[in-house]
Amino acid sequence: MENKKIIIISLFFYEVSDNIRISTVYNLLKERNAEVELITTDFNHRTKKKHDTGLHPKDITFLKVPGYKKNLSIGRLFSHFVFALRLSSYLRNLTSKPSKIYCIVPTVSSGWVCSRYCRKKNIPFAADVIDLWPESLIVLSRKKKLLQFLTFPMKWMAQKVYKAADLLYAGSADYAKYAGGFNKKTIAMPVYLGTDVSRFRSLVSSAKAEIHKPEGQKWICFGGMLGNSYDIDIILSGFEKLVRKESPDVKLIFIGDGQERNRIMSFKEQKGLDIEITGFLPYADYLKYLNHADIAINSFKEGTRVAYSYKFNDYVTAGIPIVNNVKGEMAELVEQYNLGRNFRHNADSLADKLYEMLSSPDLLSEMKKNATFVATSVLDKKVVYKEMLDHLMK
Repeated sequence: MENKKIIIISLFFYEVSDNIRISTVYNLLKERNAEVELITTDFNHRTKKKHDTGLHPKDITFLKVPGYKKNLSIGRLFSHFVFALRLSSYLRNLTSKPSKIYCIVPTVSSGWVCSRYCRKKNIPFAADVIDLWPESLIVLSRKKKLLQFLTFPMKWMAQKVYKAADLLYAGSADYAKYAGGFNKKTIAMPVYLGTDVSRFRSLVSSAKAEIHKPEGQKWICFGGMLGNSYDIDIILSGFEKLVRKESPDVKLIFIGDGQERNRIMSFKEQKGLDIEITGFLPYADYLKYLNHADIAINSFKEGTRVAYSYKFNDYVTAGIPIVNNVKGEMAELVEQYNLGRNFRHNADSLADKLYEMLSSPDLLSEMKKNATFVATSVLDKKVVYKEMLDHLMK
């Protein structure tokens, strides 16, 4: 027996108000009065703690998985494996089959489970590729050749998932081109993350954080997880060079937390610089900090295969000028709309771009206006997600 319910699946879920892909798709489908069920894990990847499932709507299903402490670890892979097993069991025990299944990839194993279930039940399968695994994981490892060998089954499985999709989406044109190369029955559609400026403003106004910014001080921020895919070394060294260059009244704020905390704080003490780590914050408080920032940094390690990041979207939505070192669509947006400056993968380049922007208040003001324009016109959620939602609801 078939019903009209659309099942959407992502292993990564934080909070309903968070500006992440699965929350956006979930909320926009419900705005269209679609019957939706969101399936995720009961473990919060960001905070490394269990979700308080009682805080969320009944149409969000949390499957139990073991937690883990490190992003690159056997524990994380085991947690993903358990989710795939429990997802498979959950789908098999459905009393009526849904109209479609939409699965965010990664993880590859959950995409594999969904593709096989959909083929067996003759249900349209929609895959949404927001990162390339194992490729992006290999870049972060010092033992790349060994990891390439060990993760070959994951790569093979990912290609099978891309090939199986009846509807294929991706977080960027680069990812769409790659995934679409394995699928001859549909055209891979790039869909940006999308923004919602009115929701941003509402969340900022509801934030509880007390923020005190000294008059005349400039804040440079980096938002989100302090993980090993981000080039923290360049950020720290670039900030030091900026301060030593002209000694401006400037502060570096990491709005978040993660495994790089100790290294950052050690650098701060050693160099005597004005650096702060806020720790993990509720999303509204995180956005409020962004709202006080003057420049935001989008910096990934060289070679990391990332086409579009959540933090970049948050920066644009907050109307902050951006310094960026990721090639591709984010760099093109920065150039095309004068949202900030792109810098090379070295501290001198970052310091030079920061100094240029801080030395010109009129330039910063213009970039803020440009970011707001892009958020409200170019990347508005209801614009960028319209075609995807139309397909899902057919």
